[in-house]
Amino acid sequence: MRIVVAVLLLLGVVGIAPGSTASPAHEAVGSWTIEPQSRDTNGDGFIDGDGGVPRSGALSVSPSSDYVGAGNRVAQPNERMIDGHLSWYLPRRGYTVNLNACKSKGTSHRWTVRQGKKVVKRTSQAPLNKRNCSTPVVLKEGRYTFTLTVNNGNRTKNASIPGQVRGLTILSLGDSYASGEGNPRNIEAWLGLRNPLSSFTPYWDDVDCRRSTRAAPAQAALAIEKSNPKVPVTFVHLACSGATINSGVLGPQAGARQTESQIDQARRVLRGQRVDAVLLSIGGNDVGFTSILEACVLNTNCPLRQVTSGPLAGYATIQEGVQGQLAGLGAGYQAISQALADVAPGAQIFITMYPDITRNANGAPCTYLTMSQGDFTWARSTILTPTPPADYPYQTTQGQTVNFPLTNGSLNAQIANTGTVGFTPVTGSWSASGDSAIGHGICAGAQSWVIPVNVNGNVNGAFHPNPTGQLAIAQAITQALRGALPTAG
Repeated sequence: MRIVVAVLLLLGVVGIAPGSTASPAHEAVGSWTIEPQSRDTNGDGFIDGDGGVPRSGALSVSPSSDYVGAGNRVAQPNERMIDGHLSWYLPRRGYTVNLNACKSKGTSHRWTVRQGKKVVKRTSQAPLNKRNCSTPVVLKEGRYTFTLTVNNGNRTKNASIPGQVRGLTILSLGDSYASGEGNPRNIEAWLGLRNPLSSFTPYWDDVDCRRSTRAAPAQAALAIEKSNPKVPVTFVHLACSGATINSGVLGPQAGARQTESQIDQARRVLRGQRVDAVLLSIGGNDVGFTSILEACVLNTNCPLRQVTSGPLAGYATIQEGVQGQLAGLGAGYQAISQALADVAPGAQIFITMYPDITRNANGAPCTYLTMSQGDFTWARSTILTPTPPADYPYQTTQGQTVNFPLTNGSLNAQIANTGTVGFTPVTGSWSASGDSAIGHGICAGAQSWVIPVNVNGNVNGAFHPNPTGQLAIAQAITQALRGALPTAG
């Protein structure tokens, strides 16, 4: 009897037939992700689009003027944004969802996609192997159940996964601090030039607006994209160097050969696409950024100088002009808010404070070219600090004290107050540069976040954030976006 039981155990109970081996493993394990809308094909931290790439030397000092690859729907390293402003094609048909069965075990598999009880997709039965275990399907936004069926001979196993398909759209508007002025894609080649007179040809995503994916808003959009493989981010980059509220955001910017305002461009490009967040940098040119810099570089006691062109023309002094222009910023921000309510209804609007470009690595006021510590201190205290005093005592080079009433505050104070029109100020761009013990201004050497004055092909980048500065601002924007945008998955 004992012998019979032993034989039965060997042949039946343990499931092994004479002359056979154990059945192969059988398991259904599924997962899913969505193809990114902001694509970084080589992992360098910058968006690669489908707008063409120089035939040679994209990141060299002199890239080829011939562009290849535009419109082939294959993102190449260093390829420009589509039409100079779009990270990838808008998902009119839906998003490409990759259904993954690669951790499953069996001989064949298929997927069934349901919304509620309705079957919206059913893939064909396919062999299960490493080359054939990922299946792309195009789905519109919504909640789904993804059911994986894995066959192994006559046996079947299923695994169901709930998921929400949802993308984010981020729109960037504004001026040179948002466009990426001074930071073409080949900025590193420029930084490597030992001779400041050397020839340099900048490689822009959009030449007229000097727009680049190295700009802080583009880097922030990519950071959000990379943070969740189930939430693709479509980035629409319309910021333009030199823009003001009325000439750029709300109206055409003729100086950059723009025939439509950024708001109208957004309306045309988006065609009703939902916008989740708007990134805005505006106000610096409205208060005469360029005029102030030119006057301060060429003259002493610059706040007491008069300029004859730009938004400060007609004022007795630069100081009066800045305060006069600040008085109108609130209404301008209100007008942008109203315009965006039509183009991007329901979107959260983040407006970025301007960083501190006035202090050296020790935190003391800069001296730079002909600009004195007094002029840098004046600029920081009356234009950049979010908490300006009621009055500012300006010391002239002759030792006189001129009292400047700051009735309308400062530029960053105006931005800090935009909560009244529904904006969310991005304060980290100031606090990381203006409140830190270490200064990151134009005279801060290795600690500087600012591009110096130069005379070669990057001349317009002076006093704008350098790559380190753009990254710091991007990190501030990313932090503001996280937790504020809807999540999926």
